[in-house]
Amino acid sequence: MIPLNPDWRKGIIGASNFAEWAASRPEASFYDLWEEIIDPEWLVRLAKIGGATQQQVTLAVCAVARLCLHLVPEWENRPRIAIETAEKWCRGEATQRKVRKARDESEDTYRIYSLLPCPAQHQILNAIDATTYAATNATNVSSHTYATAAVYSALRAGIESQVLCATIREHLVFERPPRPKGLTIWQRLAVED
Repeated sequence: MIPLNPDWRKGIIGASNFAEWAASRPEASFYDLWEEIIDPEWLVRLAKIGGATQQQVTLAVCAVARLCLHLVPEWENRPRIAIETAEKWCRGEATQRKVRKARDESEDTYRIYSLLPCPAQHQILNAIDATTYAATNATNVSSHTYATAAVYSALRAGIESQVLCATIREHLVFERPPRPKGLTIWQRLAVED
């Protein structure tokens, strides 16, 4: 469970569509926004604002990238290895150097498939992109833009937005405040709203 950043509203800044949408809902709680967002890129941004660590976001993005692996030819292991290495880094089982090496090899896969004409070339390239960006998110401490890039690549590979959002929510679970005790169910519901 991820503890919610109490100052999460202050993190929603800028002139983006996401910031405008969130600003139009001043009465909404973090959990309301978390459940209502249908854009997986916005969901990744809100997770970071809400207090998710780079490792937590990277694990969620690796799960998103895994949804794309069925598009990569079965004999091509480098994108899968890049994801697995990034996941190991999140658990403290691999160094950033190993992640960079696996990421570079996944990028080599991209270069190879970009030269080969095939019917599903764009889907394959976007799937490999998603895995590369997931691994890059693990090696770039200063930015979460690679996390949103991985999600965007998964969208371009043909993975549905609802599936991506469900995957992200499954891997990033935020703590909810405790319910008041001694109240009826109707009183508790009124307090939650």
